[in-house]
Amino acid sequence: MGAQLNDEFQPGDTEVDGVPVPFPDFAHYHDRVPPSVAQALLPFPQYCNTIIGINENRGSSIYHAVQLKAEHRFSKGLWVLVSYTNSKLITNADNAESVLNPTYFSPYEIKHNRSLALEDVPQALNIAYSYELPFGRGKSYLNQGGAMNAVFGGWTVNGVYRVQSGIPFQIGSSYCNVPSQFVAFCSPALLPGANPFLQSPSHFDPSLPVLNIDAFEPASSFNFYNGQGPRVQNFRQSGFSDFDIGLSKSVHITERFVFEFRGDAFNVFNQHHFNSVGAFIQSSGLGGSAFNTDVASPGVGGFGYWNGTVSPPRNLQVSGRISF
Repeated sequence: MGAQLNDEFQPGDTEVDGVPVPFPDFAHYHDRVPPSVAQALLPFPQYCNTIIGINENRGSSIYHAVQLKAEHRFSKGLWVLVSYTNSKLITNADNAESVLNPTYFSPYEIKHNRSLALEDVPQALNIAYSYELPFGRGKSYLNQGGAMNAVFGGWTVNGVYRVQSGIPFQIGSSYCNVPSQFVAFCSPALLPGANPFLQSPSHFDPSLPVLNIDAFEPASSFNFYNGQGPRVQNFRQSGFSDFDIGLSKSVHITERFVFEFRGDAFNVFNQHHFNSVGAFIQSSGLGGSAFNTDVASPGVGGFGYWNGTVSPPRNLQVSGRISF
């Protein structure tokens, strides 16, 4: 209906633009919002504020995956686990509906919500290992008790390496000229044949945009229009990898008491990835991206530019525990 949605009922009107008055004296009823056609079309036009069905925790998801796992305990204290997943997650409900996370599109258009999940990760490889160092009593080297065993025996090194595909982008427009009564998300479509990237999202010049604003429906088009794009796009942020390592030593104080000393290094190589997987967010964007994904934010620092989000740096911790 376009601009007709803003037309207002006057006293005595029985209909405006073909929309019947929802109840008697509708024109005088509201003191906070105008008695507009948009207001009259709501399921509950007597309420001024946006009504969100916070109890409608409903939705559907489809997850398909090929999962492979190999695990082996070698001799002399070595254990290795390798797992690989190739998957796809499609959903119309990434979040429970609430005031903070309303339905992206009309609840009468559930199919419009259906897309890749925000957390879809098509490929993931994990390698975990644990190795008892060959020193001390019962081991290949320094097989003795006393001080040598107390210092060099009982040490175990372990670690986890993970590498995965990037999660998908969510592109939106903060300029979304749809009456506020209709909780709406303007989702720009990727234009046919257009490349959404101007640079690689993993290796880029931060003074230039990574995403191509000209590849999407322009913000100016979202005038009584939600866009033709999916809720979540089918192109992705950069991949993610992480290598954690730990070193521990167990000391048997008595038969009953055991002291364990442990040191851990997370992201031991201090790698930085420009995505929102476990990220420290300095400035947020639509869909939790490491880049500005608002097509209504042009210019330097606007759409397509890195917004400061980066995966966590190296983190070290030391701990001690007594078990009895």
